[in-house]
Amino acid sequence: MTDTQLNIMWELKEDQQRILAPAPGYYSERPQTGAFLIGGSFVGKLKILNQYYDLHLPGDIYGQVWAEEKTDLVIPVEYGQELFRLNPERSLFDKRITVTEVESKIKEAGTGIVDEGFVITAFTNGIFYAKPSPDAPPFVSKGQEIEKGKALGLIEVMKTFNHIIFQGTGKSPKGKIKKIYVKDSQEVKQGEPLFLID
Repeated sequence: MTDTQLNIMWELKEDQQRILAPAPGYYSERPQTGAFLIGGSFVGKLKILNQYYDLHLPGDIYGQVWAEEKTDLVIPVEYGQELFRLNPERSLFDKRITVTEVESKIKEAGTGIVDEGFVITAFTNGIFYAKPSPDAPPFVSKGQEIEKGKALGLIEVMKTFNHIIFQGTGKSPKGKIKKIYVKDSQEVKQGEPLFLID
């Protein structure tokens, strides 16, 4: 059966985001405890009447996966049942990073000068992937126009693939890829510049 995408439900409880099943079925491929996820990340599959659905986070939540116990590979779930929780307080998103820190990271990356524009940095250590699969075209290319919600690439953390989602520049929900600082399959560190958006 062909997989189709399905967004999960969530609710805030005790400063954690409870990730809930959007329908009854059989849930599998839950992210590992401790993995860092952002909006758009793949969080498992739900089998409903012999049809598999890929589950993805909504674009406005992120955090570190927390679960009470290790579950079986496949578990039956009911509508609204908790699949796992995200703890945003322990996430690697550091909102305190300064422009000076970003500039120093760009210089460390060997660009020599600080470029003008909006810099998107790695939210965690991991492996950067420019393509969704080895034989697929890149998510984006230099000169491409993008809008808020667009996936720019992936960062693999503990075998969990997290989408890098463009959230706007702060001034506009749109932008243009001016420069791509990293190559496909390159190891990146938290705070390292990935894209320059015009």
